[in-house]
Amino acid sequence: MERGGVRLAAAEPALTIVGDRVVAAGELADARERFPEAELVDFGAATIVPGFNDAHQHPTMTAANRRGADLSGARSRAELLSALRERAAEVDAGGWVIGTRYDHGRSTGGVPLSRADLDEVSGTAPILVINIGAHWGVLNSAGLAAAGLSDSSESPPGGELTRDAAGRLTGVVHEQALFDMAYPSLSRAEPVVPPLDIGTGREHLGAVMRTLNAVGITSVGDAMVGPSELALLQSARDRGELTVRVNALLTYPHVDAFHAIGLRTGYGDHWLRIGGIKAFADGAVAGGTCLVEEPFEGTQDHGIQTLTSAELDDLARAVHAAGSRLAIHANGDRAIKLVLDALEKAREAHPEHRTAHRIEHCSMIDDEILRRMRALGAIAVPFGSYVAFHGDKLLDYYGEQRLGRMFAHRSLLDAGIAVAGSSDYPCGPFEPLTALRSTVTRESTSGRTTGQVLGAAQRITAVEALGLYTTGSAQASGEADVKGRLSPGCLADFVVLDDDPLAVDGHRLADIEVRQTWVGGRLVWSKGDRV
Repeated sequence: MERGGVRLAAAEPALTIVGDRVVAAGELADARERFPEAELVDFGAATIVPGFNDAHQHPTMTAANRRGADLSGARSRAELLSALRERAAEVDAGGWVIGTRYDHGRSTGGVPLSRADLDEVSGTAPILVINIGAHWGVLNSAGLAAAGLSDSSESPPGGELTRDAAGRLTGVVHEQALFDMAYPSLSRAEPVVPPLDIGTGREHLGAVMRTLNAVGITSVGDAMVGPSELALLQSARDRGELTVRVNALLTYPHVDAFHAIGLRTGYGDHWLRIGGIKAFADGAVAGGTCLVEEPFEGTQDHGIQTLTSAELDDLARAVHAAGSRLAIHANGDRAIKLVLDALEKAREAHPEHRTAHRIEHCSMIDDEILRRMRALGAIAVPFGSYVAFHGDKLLDYYGEQRLGRMFAHRSLLDAGIAVAGSSDYPCGPFEPLTALRSTVTRESTSGRTTGQVLGAAQRITAVEALGLYTTGSAQASGEADVKGRLSPGCLADFVVLDDDPLAVDGHRLADIEVRQTWVGGRLVWSKGDRV
């Protein structure tokens, strides 16, 4: 039987779905006449929108994080250390104690933990606490020893081992120094912290996908996929366990191996496809390590460049020449300009390719950046919720004036640049409706800045905000022909909401409830389901 008659009861419009595609959209009476045998699904008084597409987050990383303690709720040093002690009591002898989503602004007064703090939890079990931005972490003394690090160790290229005034390691590790510890997709050697086995990984990934479905997400860009993460996603795909479509961004340390076996942008299907090659030009915007032209407020610090300019040039040329898309993390204005230099050189060397490359986060812009991005046809993938979620830290690091050109959705859209919606979860909130509120109101919900508008000139309309997480993200993944709209030929991915995001006050956007989430014409989540 054909499956169709999906409708909004108030005005009786209808979608007709055959298989996993929309085949007609219009009035219910017309649909009944054309498809008299179709099953009718009536949603009553509700609003249906295309499924939310989060162009840049980390579902496989989030799955791996489930083996550790989620520290995002800790509001004091004592709460944080207590959570780690509880986790340490559950870990087998010799195993690592992992803490994730540590927010130093909310729990330790803006001052990072040190090895001494973590030594209070355990002097024998290795401990690694990863900051919520996932670009730096902290180890205890046993963790440093397990990683083979001592006070005489040198920082790796693109990373930093932090030291105190006496030259002793504090336990804080930045960028590549952290990646080599815990992220197989970015490590240049075998990571120190053992990865999950694939069976446990699939179990955790399933839980992550249920959480995403519950907020209306039907597609994601997984922005850190190495060989083991790709194997996990493929295993879930083979078993029919994916309930979220995945656009995989393959990590740059493995680019030669991926290209050698023919994995290029577009390979795969609409459940699991290769979206491009992911790399990093600088550090984290909420961690105060991105590469900026003006130093961070009250300092002479310009942040961290994680790949040299020569490495950026070589990578951009190799990815562009292969006909693949580069999706490069660049937060600060100085970093973005270095990336644009590399992309312009790659385009000049291989003008036969017109690939639209992506700048992930693209957090701080100016007129020059807008002009150059427009000329290249580059796609911007800025954070959707960071003004709301990280308001305090952003104001401290960048000041009010610079915030006026950060997460610059208004400026980017006005310049005619394609803009996608992104949470960067677990580094920020994953709920798309929270992101819509943040981009529409630009109001912080963070600590002392709660209610303060940060960068008012960058506010956008609700229609534009919804576009970020539908048509914008579809363009960023190269799937604009089948995602982001509910029109004939498109995938039947949609969300049933209890109110209209285009009609409510912008401050109420995050209060709209998701009733149901459908992927490919199949119900994957309904209000009341276990998350």
